[in-house]
Amino acid sequence: LAIGLTYSVIHLVTLTIGGNDLGFTEIIFTCARVSATDPFGNPCQREAAAGGGDFYAQRIAETAPKVARVLDGIRARSPHATVLLVGYLRILPPAVGCFPVFPVARGDVPYLDGLEQKFNTMLADQAFSHGAAFVDSYGGSLGHDACKLPGTKWVEGTVPTSPAAPVHPNAIGMKEVADFARETLNNL
Repeated sequence: LAIGLTYSVIHLVTLTIGGNDLGFTEIIFTCARVSATDPFGNPCQREAAAGGGDFYAQRIAETAPKVARVLDGIRARSPHATVLLVGYLRILPPAVGCFPVFPVARGDVPYLDGLEQKFNTMLADQAFSHGAAFVDSYGGSLGHDACKLPGTKWVEGTVPTSPAAPVHPNAIGMKEVADFARETLNNL
């Protein structure tokens, strides 16, 4: 008796990249360091713009071609794979932070949140330009930033309260990111 089996193989690649190239954790700790000089102002933003332009925004632009090369490399090695480029969860609230728990000056909170939005937009642009789908983790993470209490926050602060690296997703955050990725995949 012969039985014929038909099956298909789905190739899926998921990745989150660029944060280390950008140095986002370093940016956060630099901003925390200078926050003591003006806790209600925006000393980090002023420092980033001291040479004209915005030093950190320039880093985002410099990271874009690196992301593009990685996506092109994946496509070259796995031309039939579905590629999901996963964006970053919201680290800080949009306007008012939680100084000194997350030691960033009040005026730098919206600045850093804006940088993160620019970074996620760059990632989305690279995904769409290089044959990948973008997973928007940032958009769905409002109310779960590092200023929230354990159990509600999806990203740890500069001093983690759960097993995770500083300024990185905790276990709850990673579960949510997986759900965002699954939703994106289901909508392709």
